[in-house]
Amino acid sequence: MFEELRVEKRWTVSNLLSLSRIVLLVPVVVLIMMPGNEHRLAVLALMLAAAATDFFDGLLARMLNQVTDFGRLLDPAADKICIIVASVALVIAGDVPLWFVVVVALRDVAIVIGSSLIMTRRKVVVQSVWAGKITTTLLASYIILATIRVESLGEVKSVFLYLSVIFVCFSFGVYLRIYQKLMAQDGIA
Repeated sequence: MFEELRVEKRWTVSNLLSLSRIVLLVPVVVLIMMPGNEHRLAVLALMLAAAATDFFDGLLARMLNQVTDFGRLLDPAADKICIIVASVALVIAGDVPLWFVVVVALRDVAIVIGSSLIMTRRKVVVQSVWAGKITTTLLASYIILATIRVESLGEVKSVFLYLSVIFVCFSFGVYLRIYQKLMAQDGIA
């Protein structure tokens, strides 16, 4: 669940894949903001490529024995940046409700603050937990579905929207418990 912070090699194949996810965000946002639907297939392809980098970065890190503290920070940071920025672009385009982005952003800011406090005080990196990974998968699925402007997917989009929000709240509770346990060990909480 958490490990001591170490200084180590940062530029591994898996960390470069995480960075590429952020780079892919630029054309995604540009294409989402273009009027009309003819660019949405390209957005979908880029988002699926970004999702593939998210899958392969962790897999390659473990396979190549290149798991790093930098990667443990970079991977979830890339996820949060991509989800929030793509969601904001989709709000502006009228495909995602604003309240969704607010809920996701508040959770992510709270997690970043909590993780930063733990890292500063305990020199420990809080790793992603299963609830966070499920949440990221649901969020990415909803955002990908939101880019597809096909009316028959309306109910499926709604299911993923509400499942995402439920898991956003649940995973926040899981991280909050982890932070409380770590802070209690220092007599802080």
